Amino acid sequence: MINFIAYIDFKGLKGEKINLESNYQNQIRKDFTQSFKNDFVLFKHNGSDENFKLCNKKDEKFIVFTTIFEEDRQVLIKKLDVNDDSNIKDSELMLKLYLKFGESGLQCLSNGFIFILIDLIKENVLAFRDHIGIKNICYFKNGSSIYLSSSFKNLFNLDNKNFSLNLDKVDNFLSFNDFSNTDTFINEINKVPPSHFIKYYADQVKIIQYSKYKLKNNLASVNDQINGLKHFLKKSVSIDRSSKHSKIGFLFSGGLDSSTIISFFRIIKKINHEIFSFSSHYKNIDKDVIHLIDESSYQDEINKMNDINSISFDGCNETTLSDIDFYLKIVGQPFFFPNLYLSKKSFALASEKGISLVMNGNDGDTVISHGYEYFQELFLSFKWIKLFKEINKTATVRSQSKRFILKRTVLEQLSLSNLQFRYAKNKHLKNISTSNHSKAIEIQSLVANYYGIEERYPFYNRELIEYCLNISPNLKNKDGHSRYILKEAIKGVVPEKIRKRHSKSNLAHALCKNFVEKDSKIIDQELSSPNKILRGYVAIDDLKSSWNSLKENPRKYATRSYVPSKIFSFVVLNRWLRINGHKIKKLEKYT
Repeated sequence: MINFIAYIDFKGLKGEKINLESNYQNQIRKDFTQSFKNDFVLFKHNGSDENFKLCNKKDEKFIVFTTIFEEDRQVLIKKLDVNDDSNIKDSELMLKLYLKFGESGLQCLSNGFIFILIDLIKENVLAFRDHIGIKNICYFKNGSSIYLSSSFKNLFNLDNKNFSLNLDKVDNFLSFNDFSNTDTFINEINKVPPSHFIKYYADQVKIIQYSKYKLKNNLASVNDQINGLKHFLKKSVSIDRSSKHSKIGFLFSGGLDSSTIISFFRIIKKINHEIFSFSSHYKNIDKDVIHLIDESSYQDEINKMNDINSISFDGCNETTLSDIDFYLKIVGQPFFFPNLYLSKKSFALASEKGISLVMNGNDGDTVISHGYEYFQELFLSFKWIKLFKEINKTATVRSQSKRFILKRTVLEQLSLSNLQFRYAKNKHLKNISTSNHSKAIEIQSLVANYYGIEERYPFYNRELIEYCLNISPNLKNKDGHSRYILKEAIKGVVPEKIRKRHSKSNLAHALCKNFVEKDSKIIDQELSSPNKILRGYVAIDDLKSSWNSLKENPRKYATRSYVPSKIFSFVVLNRWLRINGHKIKKLEKYT
């Protein structure tokens, strides 16, 4: 992960430096190995000459910083019709792309990227973030200056800044309504949303969308749509095969998504490519719930193959809350990711094996969709006979009642805010556009970076997302099978036992068990000394009562209960305020 921080003031830096808290200064000095400074810009990063360019012509004075993947570099070389010369820097290619095609030209990039253009003549700054948020950009406007960085914590650790707590964020975080893709827990620090860029000019920040997914009618035959999906799945895992990535790691649960990614990679990999799978098992959990959580039998279907180096660990030995100070130090602000311990353990093991690239099959559920948006479209279009037939097939396949299927897939989804999304494609687009994706990527990538790991997210490939949005809705759920088109596309690639599975692991059983057996101390500690601010948002006595009930019967709260999530959110936020309260200068006012 390329890390950076920039300080820009077109009125002149006047000898100022990027001042960070003393205990953070040494870390930054080691992390940021590259530095540039002139009268208006101070830029520090840990990349190379590939990422940074200074254009100092008479009529063009630019500072360019970028990070792109090798696959997109090849796209740029072809689009710009330049020689495939390794001497052409990524920053130079991106500048050429922008100067020739403008902001719309960046839509040709299918993977994560950052593109920052500082125009010293026009005195403006442009900072672009990729379509889904694989790369992160935070910014902080301070008078006539603006700070940009790849992470929240770099800005939050700036010294002597009058930061204030974002109380709306606190409220939304604790009530599970945190849907913003721009704000942070500090009012003064914001994020560039995915598919957008910010323009800083004349001391003003403007957020502009440069990229949108295109929805269109898909007139292709069923077989053509299946083969099209197979094509884009192969393309999404066709990463740069340079020698520096001779070992490739995979976060592998045994579910449909992670199995799809590792299986497609197997059929296109080079002979000398080593594949490592990292999986958690729960063989030592209580016998009455082991069938609800442990996926070892599915993992074995792929791990037993000769070209797979499988590495497994006991998920019951790991928790997130017991190591919360580590995570808060890495992420910098509160987060909701109870199962983050799975990624952390996998990254640590990968690092020990000398692996620097890990593929993450995250969120194929949303990208390809289970197809229940189609059920909602049938309901809102009054096509109830057709809807009944689809629900009947689903109930038969899943051995569940028709009433249950109707309630879960249609009736519970019909909020007032969702009624505007009558058509399945529009609802699918809404789901893929939520902030959940970029938040999860940001958090996992920061942990991966700590272990020297670069993550890839094949399902978040832009071309694959746009293709899946335009698949005929009735192929996403067909004949009672959710994700029908995916299951057809992976025939002969993914083992049949996995391809035909309908179950999904419920990790909440391990979460509740570990709350009681491993996290009780920190949960009790934070509940016994809540920050005064949080008393206005959380009924502490009720939460304590729920916690006591959970300790008596963890299994009761592992299914469709908000209690574990409420406990996790409160502990993380309360702990963060305890550790970082001194940085929030106006905290006493809120109290």
